[in-house]
Amino acid sequence: MTLNEIIKITNVITGKATPSNILEFLKTEYYSQSKGVTITFGEMDLFYYINATNKEFRELEANQNALNSLRQIKNILGPIA
Repeated sequence: MTLNEIIKITNVITGKATPSNILEFLKTEYYSQSKGVTITFGEMDLFYYINATNKEFRELEANQNALNSLRQIKNILGPIA
């Protein structure tokens, strides 16, 4: 089930409109490395979206760890003239 489908079902169940920022997000494109295509978030299957998001968080955490390591090295080396 895609995110677009889930949003439609949620609208029917709750009777509430979807916030505009969510609708815009669903139109945002994402490049799928595993599929080799660009798709919108709204076209993503829920489980695929969760896996893709988890991957992004893992990569973000790895980048943050690398940045922290570089800052520690910079502090050890001190100012470079």
